[in-house]
Amino acid sequence: MKIKSTLFILTLLLAFNLFAQQSTEQWRPAIHFTPKINWTNDPNGLIYINGNYHLFYQHNPKGNEWGNMSWGHAKSNDLLHWEELPVAIPHGKEFIFSGCVVYDKDHVSGLGDPTKPLLIAIYTADYPNTLQEQHLAYSNDEGLTWTKYDKNPILSINLKDFRDPNIIWHAPSNQYVMTVVKPWEYTAQFYGSKDLIHWSLLSEFVQQGDIDMIWECPSLLELPVENSKETKWVLALSSQGPYKKTVGMQYFVGDFDGKTFKNDAPKEQVNYVDFGRDFYAAIPFYNTVDKETFWLGWMLSWSYGKEQPTFPWKGQMSLARTLSLVHTSQGLKLKQVFKPNFASQKPSFEAKNLVIDGSKTLSGIKFLQNKTYMVELRVDASRAKQWGLEIGDEAKENPELTRIGFDEKSQDWFIDRRMSGVIPAPGFDMIQSAPFVSGGDKVFQLVVDRSTLELLAQDGTVAISSLRFPKNKESLKLVAQGGEIRVKELRIWEIK
Repeated sequence: MKIKSTLFILTLLLAFNLFAQQSTEQWRPAIHFTPKINWTNDPNGLIYINGNYHLFYQHNPKGNEWGNMSWGHAKSNDLLHWEELPVAIPHGKEFIFSGCVVYDKDHVSGLGDPTKPLLIAIYTADYPNTLQEQHLAYSNDEGLTWTKYDKNPILSINLKDFRDPNIIWHAPSNQYVMTVVKPWEYTAQFYGSKDLIHWSLLSEFVQQGDIDMIWECPSLLELPVENSKETKWVLALSSQGPYKKTVGMQYFVGDFDGKTFKNDAPKEQVNYVDFGRDFYAAIPFYNTVDKETFWLGWMLSWSYGKEQPTFPWKGQMSLARTLSLVHTSQGLKLKQVFKPNFASQKPSFEAKNLVIDGSKTLSGIKFLQNKTYMVELRVDASRAKQWGLEIGDEAKENPELTRIGFDEKSQDWFIDRRMSGVIPAPGFDMIQSAPFVSGGDKVFQLVVDRSTLELLAQDGTVAISSLRFPKNKESLKLVAQGGEIRVKELRIWEIK
């Protein structure tokens, strides 16, 4: 009886603590996916099938912090409006870590019902503190329910850290190719298979680029080179970003012959995907229309993920971004464009040939308060030291500002969130900056979606993704400090 009473009291205390936490719906993004409740991190198993984009993701179905890792599930027909579905692959004795989903259209695996479309999930089974293996599950109902393969694992090398498989179909060699990492060895391994069950080691890519932090969440991509008939291969990895001891993503451009990936650049060269603190673990969608390549990432950082001040959810995804390569003064660069491309629509506001000296709040854009929107700013000439946008409140004491723009002296794009509102953890209050790609135009697109900011500058060759947690209603200003700028064009799209 005493045990029952104690359990009852503990249950009441837990319920009281959950009730006592204040909901922060004002920070929940409108078009960036978030689960209704509880923790999320890496996107998994991104796939397009029968008119829907499916997002599986690392999820704790039991709490608002990392743990009990399972695969959550959501779908969308436009990548903006998401329907959350029941947990897809729950954990057992093993945690269900990151992985991918493949459409087995020819039923080469021999699994499931051969009369129905078959999805194959291959993911890392994590047995805490002992072993990581690659496991398989299959689904005949578009990922709503999964059956774990009764002969798992399909790949094990008896290593404690061995994870994050990502699979493509490589037509020239007539095989599936899996990329998987040994994190602490800074090694990506490539395996080949005809049936998605039996895998043979093809080659390894070892210790190139940034090796200050473990490698995770690899993907191998064949991308078009714009303004040519050429394609090149890209190996993307989640590891250290441009800020020391802080996670981010890097990529290598080269060639893949069905066995070996060869990096075109010197092994020490580092190319970062995003210069913000909040873009990690991005992987591409599988089975896309016209073989278009696009991905989305986890929009948070392990440096302060636990401290994200949101409830009843924690963690969010970025917007999808279409990928290609472009020739620049610095060689081939990854280009990212928002998908859908908001700029293809008629803007809600447009102004041309403005001269700004100081700051200017445009009367036509007051409709933006509490809205989700994208700003495109193209500057023709500048005598200013810095220019861009300020998002914040009108308070004269303790102003709350997020600054986005360009520094003419350092030649850097930046997002400055030092005064952006709630600072959840040390190191959050910082300027995030990315170097200008010489020869390019001074133009950027910025999506503002409550607590999320995504900046794509110079036609998508520069990216900065950042969170912030504003406390007050906000205005939007054009700002030029230390001189005037000539704005060739300002366009704004409200995203409903």
